[in-house]
Amino acid sequence: MPTPPRRTQAERRSSTRAIILEAALDSLVEHGLAGFTTTAVMQQAGLSQGALFKHFGTKAELLAEVTEHLFDGLRADFEERFQALPEQDRTPRHGVDLLWTEMFDPRLAAAYELYTAARTDTELRESLQPVVERHLKHIEELATALLGSTSANPTGAASLVILALQGLVVNQMAWPSERHIVELRAQLDQLVDLFMEA
Repeated sequence: MPTPPRRTQAERRSSTRAIILEAALDSLVEHGLAGFTTTAVMQQAGLSQGALFKHFGTKAELLAEVTEHLFDGLRADFEERFQALPEQDRTPRHGVDLLWTEMFDPRLAAAYELYTAARTDTELRESLQPVVERHLKHIEELATALLGSTSANPTGAASLVILALQGLVVNQMAWPSERHIVELRAQLDQLVDLFMEA
């Protein structure tokens, strides 16, 4: 058997970062921000504590990059699933169906826990802000690319749907309510129909 080619330093670095990010995301989902420690993350990743700070300067930076890593994966998953639909089903209504499923991913609730913590944590807020800005910009671009031909204002519709769902997800953390879920879903369907008619 031929010897596999040696990985470059950049490839090894990228692989290590990905391992740390996945371990950190798992820890955040399982333990929440209150139970999140870099020591536990590195133990789960099978790496030394010193390796963490070769890749991430601070805990706030790590948390922000975990959030970006999650957002990038969810957006890629959404786009792949949307493009896999039959062409006649690539509509705003089906887009909301897919987005609805993703918004109840427990990993996303962990990310929104960071949003609320950023209210009083200046360092975390400053680390998260560019991540959130890029995420919303990517969503607008994705909405335009996927729905631009079927909606008069795809970015406006996407922003309203995303912000409404974020509010629902955060609210469900403190007050789980099936009624709120059913009501918001019905309202979002009406909203999408309005944007389609505009």
